[in-house]
Amino acid sequence: MSGLGDMGAEYQAPNEAVLESIRARAFARLTPDKAASTHLGLVSRVYPEGHVLSLVDRQIEVPSNSVLVFEDLMPGANFGHPCRYHFHSPDDGRLLQVDQALFPPEVADSAAAVEEFHAPLELPTQRPVLYEKFIWKKLIPWIVNDNRYALLFTSQISYRRHVEDVELAYRVLHHRYGIPTDNIYVLCYDGTVGATDATAEEMATWIGDGTAYEMQVTASATKENLKANLAEINKRMNSSSQLFIHTNNHGSPNGLCIDNSSVVTPEEWGAMLDTMKPFGSLAVTMEQCYSGAFLQPTLDHSKAGCTSFASAVPADKVSWGAEHFDPWAQAWFEAVNGATAYGASLPHQPDTDGNGRVSLREAFEYSKAYDTDPRDDPQYGERPIGCGAGVYLTKPPILSDIVKLIAEKYVLIDKTLAKHPIPDPPPEWSSHLIASLSSAEALAERLDVVAREEERAPARASAVSEG
Repeated sequence: MSGLGDMGAEYQAPNEAVLESIRARAFARLTPDKAASTHLGLVSRVYPEGHVLSLVDRQIEVPSNSVLVFEDLMPGANFGHPCRYHFHSPDDGRLLQVDQALFPPEVADSAAAVEEFHAPLELPTQRPVLYEKFIWKKLIPWIVNDNRYALLFTSQISYRRHVEDVELAYRVLHHRYGIPTDNIYVLCYDGTVGATDATAEEMATWIGDGTAYEMQVTASATKENLKANLAEINKRMNSSSQLFIHTNNHGSPNGLCIDNSSVVTPEEWGAMLDTMKPFGSLAVTMEQCYSGAFLQPTLDHSKAGCTSFASAVPADKVSWGAEHFDPWAQAWFEAVNGATAYGASLPHQPDTDGNGRVSLREAFEYSKAYDTDPRDDPQYGERPIGCGAGVYLTKPPILSDIVKLIAEKYVLIDKTLAKHPIPDPPPEWSSHLIASLSSAEALAERLDVVAREEERAPARASAVSEG
């Protein structure tokens, strides 16, 4: 991505009177029906004649020395989506040329700070109220195993909200589901926790709980690293392994964005999956614009026994973002987390069948219902049909796991009561405790029956052999 550092002093910003004239001319071009839904921003420096802006799917050549006004036709959507580049004279402010595009100036030039001067749809950040600090390390013992892997991908032109999504994914996968850090591969930005629209200081803490980012970045987000890390994961997996893949950044009609000049096409993605050996299950979630284009290639080329695919939008639509997080990706990870990104309780129980776990299909249904931007259009596919309802990010608990955990809790309660006696429980506690006691008695009786049957089995076997 080329910056503007090669421009000499003669390409500094024109005087404020010219800039104000440019702003006025650009606003005057907006029709009344567009003024309420279009954002205008100014790059207050001069682009030299012949300078080339590389914008993923096209290149725009600056017609003559120009000041750029960026017209965003779909503010709030992820890129690429329709926008326009207005080139104005740095001498008198008159309009020189208008070019169509799908990506903003900072994709081509990291130094191009767009200062919005007309933003009717800009909303203040609305951070949910935290009722209590979320405990990320609240693990259930039976979910920890080393045969699950994850690959999280942004791009080299990602925004802050995309990286925030990936951090949420990382924390959920590691803390909530116990996937070892060595099994989570993170391809982010230039190999660091960074974004094109945020400073290093802004990226020092994660918006979810205000703590430092935890994800361990494996490498920069390049096509070569995507292939290499899939190959590395492939070497480590076996026939029962689970692989989770999430992509979160910009997309173009041609594919998943890598940088300002290249994408991973759906065909290239299918070819990457072709190189893998057979394994247990594959779950793919994609947030970027036009992500539904990857649905069929994923199902057709996956080597997993069960493949589940979910995306924010179909192949012909853009996905939508917010000040922090992308609404669809946020909803999906909140479903499997059992709490919001900010640690609050969910408005609805994603575990609709009540088995204590959230399946891939249940997570998708929740994300579709609670995506806060109605302009998204979540898509889902699976192969074989129906398999996603039986695939989870955990392994199922066995009886001894559950009983051991219950026993540990009651031992802790007993120790606490011995040191700190408390008065009789309130009525709402009593009903829960009595129900718990009834369940424990029923379980004890059932286990006692099983134990007696096992004790009798050798005697019956001996009698049969003697007869």
